[in-house]
Amino acid sequence: MENQSLYTIYYGIYFDEVVRPQKEFEAGILYLGSKGLLHFLEAHLGLEGHVNRIEHIRTEQYRQALAKYLKKHLSNQPNPDNAPKIFYQNSFEADQLACADALLFRRDELLLAGWDFKPVPAFSRLNVIAEIEQSFTDQKPLVAGFADRFDAVLQALGDTDVPVSSVFINEPAILLPPQYQRLFDILKHKNVHIQQLEKNRADKSSEKQTDLGLFKAFVDDKLLQGEKQKLVADGSLIVLESLRDTDAADCIAKILSLNAHFQPTFLIPEKNRVLDDALIQNGLPSFGLPSSSLGRPTLQLLKLVTTFLWRPIDPYKILEFLTMPCKPIDGDLATVIANLISQRPGIGGEQWFFETNRFFEELQEKAQADNTINVPKIKNQYEFWFDRQTYDIEKSAPKDEIIQIFNYLREWASEEFDNNSKNTSLLVLSEQAKRIQEFLEELPLNDKFLTYLELERIIRTIYEPAPVQPRPCEWGHYPFVHQESCLIGDIDLLVWWNFTDTEGGHFFNRWYKDEIAYLHGRDVKLQSPQDENALMLWERTRPVFKAQQQIIFVFPKKINGKETVEHPLMSHLRACFQNLEDIIFDLNNNLLSFSKLSKLKIPRKVVLKYHQLGKIRPIINIYSRQLAQREQETLTSLEALFYYPYQWVFRHKAKLSKSHILRIVKENTLKGNVAHRFFELVLKEDFIKWTRDDVDEWVDLNSRRLFQREAATLLMYGYEPERVQLVRQVTYAIWTLIGLIRQNKWQVEGTEVELKGQFSNMPVKGKADIVLTRLSEYCVLDLKWSGHSYRERLIKNGEDLQLVMYSRLLTEDDNWAHTAYFIIDNARLLARNTEAFKEIKPLLPTVDSFGMNANIWDKMQKTFEWRLSQIVKGNIEIRTNQTAKELEEMYGEELIHVLEMKNEDAKFDDYRTLIGLVV
Repeated sequence: MENQSLYTIYYGIYFDEVVRPQKEFEAGILYLGSKGLLHFLEAHLGLEGHVNRIEHIRTEQYRQALAKYLKKHLSNQPNPDNAPKIFYQNSFEADQLACADALLFRRDELLLAGWDFKPVPAFSRLNVIAEIEQSFTDQKPLVAGFADRFDAVLQALGDTDVPVSSVFINEPAILLPPQYQRLFDILKHKNVHIQQLEKNRADKSSEKQTDLGLFKAFVDDKLLQGEKQKLVADGSLIVLESLRDTDAADCIAKILSLNAHFQPTFLIPEKNRVLDDALIQNGLPSFGLPSSSLGRPTLQLLKLVTTFLWRPIDPYKILEFLTMPCKPIDGDLATVIANLISQRPGIGGEQWFFETNRFFEELQEKAQADNTINVPKIKNQYEFWFDRQTYDIEKSAPKDEIIQIFNYLREWASEEFDNNSKNTSLLVLSEQAKRIQEFLEELPLNDKFLTYLELERIIRTIYEPAPVQPRPCEWGHYPFVHQESCLIGDIDLLVWWNFTDTEGGHFFNRWYKDEIAYLHGRDVKLQSPQDENALMLWERTRPVFKAQQQIIFVFPKKINGKETVEHPLMSHLRACFQNLEDIIFDLNNNLLSFSKLSKLKIPRKVVLKYHQLGKIRPIINIYSRQLAQREQETLTSLEALFYYPYQWVFRHKAKLSKSHILRIVKENTLKGNVAHRFFELVLKEDFIKWTRDDVDEWVDLNSRRLFQREAATLLMYGYEPERVQLVRQVTYAIWTLIGLIRQNKWQVEGTEVELKGQFSNMPVKGKADIVLTRLSEYCVLDLKWSGHSYRERLIKNGEDLQLVMYSRLLTEDDNWAHTAYFIIDNARLLARNTEAFKEIKPLLPTVDSFGMNANIWDKMQKTFEWRLSQIVKGNIEIRTNQTAKELEEMYGEELIHVLEMKNEDAKFDDYRTLIGLVV
């Protein structure tokens, strides 16, 4: 030891983080926290080599030991049902991992306090813990955690010296956890100089009668607690309040940029980047703070990959998996499947196979010209995720397959990081996937299957935030600390950022009084709640005593949109001063008063003026050659042109379309889609002789498979009432429709029939849901899930343009096909008369249906020509509730020969902002 350099160690519980101020670049001086101190001692005692982040393995090992002990206890009882319970039995039955984690913490606490785990017959809890400890053998020991490693260091120190001359302890030694008190006692006996750093106490500044000095004296109990002091208002104590943390951050950053002489130290308790981002945006050097979050997109994959194991599938989770920015599947393939899932939430339908097969055919063609495309790899990805066996979510899945999934995820994340080294959260994902894999492999050999809940619990045990550092620490940044106790020397100016309550839960005693007395009798001293609370109070006041000239407390009322609670020291401030309001400043109201008190320049507030938008114009003028008619139209585009021309121009000429957000279709749309598929399939059957029982049997036989392929949402937990109701509605509707078809001698010509033809010498196309034939007659049925009253009004008002268009495209010359709406949810067929279906109630029984069709068709053509003539001139009509009356007065008799125009806003309008309806 004589020839070896000796270290001086500054120890604090949180010194593994940033410490201010400290002697930097001085040889032989170390600032060590709990982890750093353990690593230092292990390195010099030859005890290195332990694997970090193994708590999940230890928890599982302890869970197995608890289960084994419980099983042994019950097997030794003559009547297990009435046997006395082990103290942890109820908790273990409720949540095995949580129970194991809690008891493992207590076991570690006892080990660090110096207990030898010898049997204690008088105390059942201690005795059980001791017997469980004895169950671990040399052949299969409990993996060494922090407590075991620290205990090994204490044991090794008995025979070996370490190169340490002095240790300066930050926290009061008497309040430290027992293991550190034991450690420093051993070092003291080895002639290592152990000294306490400065205590929290009021200093000479209190004699100057500044606000800060008075407050220090109050906290140090040198002022009578019952008597409030009058504020000096010298600027040494200031409280800045803001509605949001983002507002406060921007204000503080601007104050710093305006006052170069103002060089405070920052106390930033929470590791979020709000303040750092504000500094960067104002041209100030970055702290280099990491952002630690559970919401990293890559980490979400841990929770999503197991979705592919279970049935019924969860379309929401699969869609989330496919839309992740970084995912273990080809991006183009993911987009194709995501579009399929969003419209028809299921796997394996006809559209599914059509689209995926087309994708791989096109991919094969692209690969011939681009050798970077790895077709076999992409096919393997597809097969791994979507072409696998699934298991009933109420039962269990093989452990080996689960391990295979997380091994795949681990390897992918590691490979992806090698290709994109900037995304460090991929390393975290790979590590956590590896830990889940290790946890599963640690399970007993006879546990070959896992339930959904067991797997979710394991993932939640491993799941932890991923730290990301978007920007490195920059030269010249302001000094800062994260923990109150990491301020170890005097500082002039302190800005206490987010002066809110972040201290966490309450302390409680984990041991009974007789257990504590027994352990104390054997020199095993545990840290009491009183000690923990006293240590917390010491840490809380540390910044107050270390600041010498000024403290600015920044208190945002909301952080990340959530209400905050004042820091406990705020109540001390209120108890100390009479007129505390004189130093509390709201950033939005009295920032000027803050400037006068602090003598700091403040950013100038600019009041933005409201700009009142003008009245909506009924006509906008756009002159362009590109406004000519299109080569082909659909009924949807024609209806937009007829009634709301601005929509037609914006969508089809200006190409302004609503951005497509991938999401599962709404419930009513989903029901309509599934109902359509039921009818499409059933009308291909030979149903002429079917009975009601046959319909029921067919629906029962096909519903489960159809839901799995195209409406898996309805198979999820909680959707059973909706699913049962849908099946009943569809069954009744099918029986009603095939009855009407049979009774009126119709035959099914086809479903989803493509129709093409001419409209004013322009090609048009459409798709009819059902086409029926009877001798030389045709009938077009349009299936609608709901909207009975609305469709009824369309027919009565002659606005059923869709049916008229289908009728015209299906026939030639002056012939017209019969038309009707079939409303599925109430099994009602709506038609003008009874010529096609005699059993229904006609809506317009006295009207010549074919003549009405011809009249509507004529008005459609005239409306089309009229609208095109307006658009060619550059006059684009903006029809809304506000402009309808003005437009009618403007057009006058022009409206007589065209379709009746609407007098209200468009029901579904993506352009409300562009035309001034949304301000």
